Amino acid sequence: MEKAGLLALETHRLDPRLLERIRFRAAYEAELFAQLGEPTPTERRRRLAAQFAEVEVDPAVPERWRSSWQEFCRSYQASALAGSSIQPFERDDSALNAELLHLLPRLLAWPSASLIRFASCVLCNKSKRLEELSARLSQALARITRDEIRSLEDVNILSNPRFALIHGPLRIKTGGAWLDLGLLRGPFRLSLEDITSAELIETAASRCITIENETSFYELAKLRSGELLVQTSFPGSGTLGLLERLPDTLEFWHFGDSDEAGFSILADLRTRSGRDFQPLYMEPGRQPFEQESLGCPNIGRWPFYIFAKGAQPDR
Repeated sequence: MEKAGLLALETHRLDPRLLERIRFRAAYEAELFAQLGEPTPTERRRRLAAQFAEVEVDPAVPERWRSSWQEFCRSYQASALAGSSIQPFERDDSALNAELLHLLPRLLAWPSASLIRFASCVLCNKSKRLEELSARLSQALARITRDEIRSLEDVNILSNPRFALIHGPLRIKTGGAWLDLGLLRGPFRLSLEDITSAELIETAASRCITIENETSFYELAKLRSGELLVQTSFPGSGTLGLLERLPDTLEFWHFGDSDEAGFSILADLRTRSGRDFQPLYMEPGRQPFEQESLGCPNIGRWPFYIFAKGAQPDR
């Protein structure tokens, strides 16, 4: 090894004319980076740690989370100084780090349910920014709250409204008064808030049928068959909230596409709702088909379609 100013040159052990590595000693770090006109790695780590120290006491953090927020900031200060991972932050992007550290306290304090693009306009002045940062923000929120909050939805910032799309006989009692939604001719949307706050929910139907595709749902709703119809693919919180409140005496059926995705939705419905959903016009091993390929449903018929002899799917 030969010294060359601030640097040490390592040559091949058998042929000193071949240069293998250029090294510098930590003791020369400040002098070397001064020559380069760049901050030293030590200084960059200190600046990074300072970003977390500066927001350790942020009045926007709700009282409930202040202690864990301070622990969060201190742990990232230590990681920054040690050169350890600071995900979901970035070592070389102070602007991104500042943006995340500004948003996190305000997400913890978000007051009520809002769609994500509205919240993004309020918090970021850009309608799509929260969606772009969603994965990073979710990871940080989970760490701050010890997994109590794991997503933007957990702070009531929603990608989609929380509702169930329904048609059929359904009555809800709210504020001491009954509301008969079965009188409506067309489908209706019932919010999760109204579902959970209802004193009672009842139906005169004997069956609840969930329908994967919205196109087929609207065709079946035209029949006004007296069945309780709910449109859903992988169920959201509104649909799950409604299924939980329905009487246990109902039969539960799912009408989906007869393909891998359709059967995945059926399995997800069973698991997450706790209801024993049976497949309607869906048979494993048969040629996959989409719901719409069955044509127009028939008025007043159960189970809605008439097939040529021998063509009806076995159930």
